[in-house]
Amino acid sequence: MVDASLVRALEDIVGPENVSADPVELLCYARDASENFGLPDVVVWPRTTEEVSAILRLANERKVPVTPRGAGTCLSGGPVPARGGILMVLTRMNRILEVDVEDMLVLVEPGVVWADLNSALEPYGLFLPPDPASGSVCTIGGCIAENAGGVRAVKYGTFRDWVQALEVVLPTGEVLWTGSRARKWVSGYDLVRLFVGSEGTLGVITKALLRVFPRPRHTAVMSAFAPELEDAGKAVFYVMSRGLMPSAVEIMDASTLEAVSKYVGMEFPTCEAMLIFEFDGFTQADVRARLREAKKLCEASNLRVEVASSEAEAARIWRARKSASPALARLRPSSIHEDITVPVSKVAAMLVRAREISRELGVLIATFGHAGDGNLHPVILFDEKDEDEARRAMKAAEAICRAALELGGTLTGEHGIGMSKARFFPLEHSPVALEAMKAIKAAFDPNGILNPGKIWEVP
Repeated sequence: MVDASLVRALEDIVGPENVSADPVELLCYARDASENFGLPDVVVWPRTTEEVSAILRLANERKVPVTPRGAGTCLSGGPVPARGGILMVLTRMNRILEVDVEDMLVLVEPGVVWADLNSALEPYGLFLPPDPASGSVCTIGGCIAENAGGVRAVKYGTFRDWVQALEVVLPTGEVLWTGSRARKWVSGYDLVRLFVGSEGTLGVITKALLRVFPRPRHTAVMSAFAPELEDAGKAVFYVMSRGLMPSAVEIMDASTLEAVSKYVGMEFPTCEAMLIFEFDGFTQADVRARLREAKKLCEASNLRVEVASSEAEAARIWRARKSASPALARLRPSSIHEDITVPVSKVAAMLVRAREISRELGVLIATFGHAGDGNLHPVILFDEKDEDEARRAMKAAEAICRAALELGGTLTGEHGIGMSKARFFPLEHSPVALEAMKAIKAAFDPNGILNPGKIWEVP
């Protein structure tokens, strides 16, 4: 599929220093942060839209698969080359091209790191609110392709809500600009929203015009400890239904807390779940008033509440939450990170069901996530070298997905379908919906070269 002539053609486009077929380098790019694996035949690092266009035009002519990749922090196999071919790494397209303070817009290339962008915006008193857990390394292009969210999505939404316009190179090599600098526009089909969350299957994003927002001046944080999972669910529902607008509502179950306690050396009260509430705003009085009301609602739901009295205490609480993934990674050699989302009123039911599945199949499942918008991350922990345990882990993943759908939820809230959930995709989407998506894919990518083996195509 990829021969010496193709490698030479790629070198002509981007320069030999930006192409590699070295087996060691290929192996380094064969995984993302998920359990998936796929070797590319060649890795290429473009630096301009014109180079991306030329690469895709070449690949389309030769019918060679192309997989776009950012920092590789995806948890569903999105940037893993399921069919080999060309892996296009966009991290060298990392310029912030414009900061428009008056209209609160920023124009960036796809390889800009989320944290670097927010650091650049800080002197202007602005920020990009969606904050993925991998924000210190993940790139804007990947965030858009997966419609990333994060802990503050409960108030500020996901990347879909902050993308104003896009430059996209289609699989044919054609360059498309879609969207507007105007806040309101209904001129034709909304192609921006089509590309956001399309997991790199419809086009390669080469520029993004993003909305940004004034950075809140004040925050307040509290933790709340629930004796039962149902109590945690009630507290979340009451706070959200009162219109208190928390900027974060996070949850960690008892298994997660036990791992975090050992990992960071923190002690927690005995409980079935810990909730973290954050409120932000532009006056301290407003922020504190909303926190006080939330505290009353939590205490009325039988939760023990601790309010952070300083920035150091708030940072300590957030450290515990952000330590969840690395803490759990120490427990078993392998893991499957699920990303189901359910209606907020069903959060407790989903937590209970995850615990039941863990007991029924004899596999450890620890759950944390974004309780305020129902986006939970049950982490299935196992040893992939133990065939029986690996089989039970895969059964647990399917059971969790089915449970979420039965509760009116979805397979994924922010990680994407990728390779990890492709086999479950028909459980959520009807044959009519699936055919409509396939028709859209065929219209943009008639030769099927761009990121094959994803979403509905089982690897």
